[in-house]
Amino acid sequence: MSSVSIMDSSYENCHEAVERIFRQFPLDLKGKRVVIKPNVLRSATPEEGITTHPAVLKAVINEVVKQRPASLIVGDNPGVFSYGMNEKAFEDTGLMEAAGIYYRNLGAETVSMEMNSPYIEHALISRAILDADVYISIPKFKTHGLTGLSCAIKNNFGLLAGALKAETHKRAGNPLNFAEALVEVFALKIPDLVIVDGVLAMEGNGPASKDLVNLGKIIAGVDPVAVDTVVAHMMGFPDLPRTIELAAAKGYGISELSRIHIDGNLEVIPGFKLPQTDQRGQTSVNTMDSITAVRPLVDKELCSLCGTCIEHCPNGALTMDEYPIVSPELCITCFCCQELCPQKAIELK
Repeated sequence: MSSVSIMDSSYENCHEAVERIFRQFPLDLKGKRVVIKPNVLRSATPEEGITTHPAVLKAVINEVVKQRPASLIVGDNPGVFSYGMNEKAFEDTGLMEAAGIYYRNLGAETVSMEMNSPYIEHALISRAILDADVYISIPKFKTHGLTGLSCAIKNNFGLLAGALKAETHKRAGNPLNFAEALVEVFALKIPDLVIVDGVLAMEGNGPASKDLVNLGKIIAGVDPVAVDTVVAHMMGFPDLPRTIELAAAKGYGISELSRIHIDGNLEVIPGFKLPQTDQRGQTSVNTMDSITAVRPLVDKELCSLCGTCIEHCPNGALTMDEYPIVSPELCITCFCCQELCPQKAIELK
């Protein structure tokens, strides 16, 4: 039996919810090496709902520091190729100020790990996370066009440094394979505690959608698979996203609601919009026709011609004409372009 807590919260009083989480899920932190990983997809303001809110990160840091750890590191590997923009992403999101002296670029020092995987031969993983005695993950409550949702399991994709994320997308080639690759990365260092920022949630075609929901919730637990299961249920998925099913099948956590103790009120969010590609979260390969039919489309009114989408496409499927255009033959439906577009100018059609 796993336990997941669902609490009402705002960014003004989130410290109260976080204090309760550390009482409900106590961790032995004294004298330990602790790493906190927020979700920092790219540069964005807190009001855009794309990244973990700095108020939640600050509240978690305060609770950890109270227990006098030997060391504390706060960091992430944002984006696909953009580890060199790590500091800028933290600055723009307000997370640098929240992290203060504890910030570190997690892509700066890595360890090469050999993996028995058709998608990743050698993984460059942040040494700080691998060496941590306690690893705390703070994902965002978001949908995701590729994986259904972006929460605890998906937040671990940030363990991979730099361009290896893009290479993994390319080698996986389709959403079903990518789900397998993602679970393999997740298993490299499973979080000891997950605290989901669901105060301002994202619906629709996340993880960089313009569609936000003032949910006012913080969800937490020590079983990341159970946490993702609860979040998926709140979002209203008719079937569990493939990442959750795979992680549970491999014994990394529990995905049956009947075996998860819920502390709080578990309800499906009325009218919550799933990704246009929500079928990609299912397990059947018969969904592939509808999945691969979806393509990124540039909104010319919003596009600033910055070229970020072209730079970050792992398969070279985007080229610049008058505006960026997508090659249907080369597009592998990874939607990295949509994730990283600073203008939110790419839609899924």
